[in-house]
Amino acid sequence: MLDLITLHELILAVIVVLIFVLILVISVLIFSFFRYKSLQHRQSWTTIIQQKITEVIVDGAERLPKDTSFALYLKIPSFRRYFLSTLVSSERKFTGKAREEVSRLFKVFNLEAEAWKKMRSKRDYLIAGGIQELTAMRVEQALPQISELLKYPQRQVYQEAQYAIVSFKGFEGLFFLDELQHPLSDWQQLRLLRSIEEVPDTHFEHINKWLGSRNESVVIFTLRLIGQFQLLTYYQEVLMLLDHDMVTVRKHAVRILQNLENQSTVNQLLTVFDNQCIEVQLEILKALKASKSKQTELFLQEQLRSHPDIGIKISAAEALMVLEGQSYLRAIVTSPETSSQIIQIVNHALQEKTC
Repeated sequence: MLDLITLHELILAVIVVLIFVLILVISVLIFSFFRYKSLQHRQSWTTIIQQKITEVIVDGAERLPKDTSFALYLKIPSFRRYFLSTLVSSERKFTGKAREEVSRLFKVFNLEAEAWKKMRSKRDYLIAGGIQELTAMRVEQALPQISELLKYPQRQVYQEAQYAIVSFKGFEGLFFLDELQHPLSDWQQLRLLRSIEEVPDTHFEHINKWLGSRNESVVIFTLRLIGQFQLLTYYQEVLMLLDHDMVTVRKHAVRILQNLENQSTVNQLLTVFDNQCIEVQLEILKALKASKSKQTELFLQEQLRSHPDIGIKISAAEALMVLEGQSYLRAIVTSPETSSQIIQIVNHALQEKTC
């Protein structure tokens, strides 16, 4: 009797497993079918949308003929969303008149409402998408709502809000840096810098405040801003940052000093060299190499001979090559007093020059 019950249970278990596998297979097939149909739709929709964009650029949005078939597509919510995202991507690719005409499509087909729906969503990625779309459409009425999202807890959202504000207002939109607690990623910094066309004459108070920020990334961003717009009046403030607590700030300060270089820069870099860590010293050697100043020759020779770090020795040798110091380097290679390590470094530098 026990054997019969066990066999019965086994058969039931096999049947349950088979049913489960069958359901799984059917689910995969259904998913694959809808995925395939979705891709088909996307391909056909892409062709339709690209044709519409081409018509707009050639003829202008205001002279678009009435298109009943396109109007039917616009009644499909997924098509409207795809149309909107395609327009946002296209708007970034064009400039001038073409960009203006593409932007008009947002208003002609009332796609602004779709972007506002995303802004009111509870999902972070949708809110970020809504900000992107309203920014691309240049909907300035959205600025108050976007400004409120600067303090949103999720990075994806507050970064899009930062970019949007600067896209609309330029330098004046950087006000959020005054109290920024989150780090600015390198990618975000580059996005913001690309959105700024000029730095107004009234910038001094803001830039001084940002250079003294406790947020390391804000200081680095400000240094990049100074370098990008060649704000020579900040040379002394940048020089003072060579005493900053953070190594990354000091490294960026060296780069910007090189960017703002004047007749005192080389001497100032030589003066602070010994007080810096290896990372900053390497950055200084890169700047000296770029300067191609003959007054650094003796200093570089000393670093090659005496510095304990091999990376510094290599950088010094490379800088001497730029200064056409091959004769000196060849001389120390043949000297019996030269260590095997330095001979190897110099031979490598000479070989690199030959290549």
